[in-house]
Amino acid sequence: MGIGRGWRWRRKRQDWLTRDLDNAEVMLRLSRWMAARWSRHEFDVGSILLDYTRRLAEAGRHEDALAALNEAIDIGSRHVHAKPLRYAPNLAAALLMKAHLLAELGHMEEAVSTAEGAVDIYRTLVPGDQARFEPILFAALTSVGFWRHQRGEFTQARPAFEEAAELARRLPPARVADRAMALNNLGAVCQELGDSSDALPPLEEAVAIRRRLLAEDRERYEPDLVASLRNLEQTLSALGRYVEAVAVVDEISALSKSSSPAADGDPGSA
Repeated sequence: MGIGRGWRWRRKRQDWLTRDLDNAEVMLRLSRWMAARWSRHEFDVGSILLDYTRRLAEAGRHEDALAALNEAIDIGSRHVHAKPLRYAPNLAAALLMKAHLLAELGHMEEAVSTAEGAVDIYRTLVPGDQARFEPILFAALTSVGFWRHQRGEFTQARPAFEEAAELARRLPPARVADRAMALNNLGAVCQELGDSSDALPPLEEAVAIRRRLLAEDRERYEPDLVASLRNLEQTLSALGRYVEAVAVVDEISALSKSSSPAADGDPGSA
């Protein structure tokens, strides 16, 4: 029975993806036809390509998704200098989507450089619409820091985490977990670089937030708290504050043995 239900669900999802892709391809062909006659419709092609890419990625067609993103990036790059307000948001979105797809495919170096291009554009967009673009800039910076951290490029990861931590303080209250993640990321990379004094304040703040979140949802937030506590214990020990470090170890021991904490110093990804 379970196998049959699973097969039907997969078939239903595949049918949905196929119909969705077919509809997106029809819209794309129509927009290209219009753009060939009226250049102003190139913007529509770029916008539809972004949606088309999402559907291709969901269907597992990664190479086709990359080709669609490259086309969207080419359109944006041709027009962004003449019409930055119109084309810059789509160009930045295409770059960030491409970066995440490249990272998923294991092309980390290209993913980082592509995401940094998106970051540069989002920085220019934030002053014009802070509420819309600052959270996306935060996510892009977190991704850059995370990928550089994965590559062992701690010195290069630190500025991205620092800027993300600053932006995290202005995120909506509902995103307090993201603020804790950003602070933990910054503290962890500072500790890995040997700057324990700089690591301590953000780690203490991350732990305080995650303790509050634990009371709301223990199963969801306990691994995050344990990860921050481990980072905090290492930092306190490096500063010679051993009594406080032992108290943190005791707190970790008191937490559920069933939790699966992140590795020490492992940053989160937005």
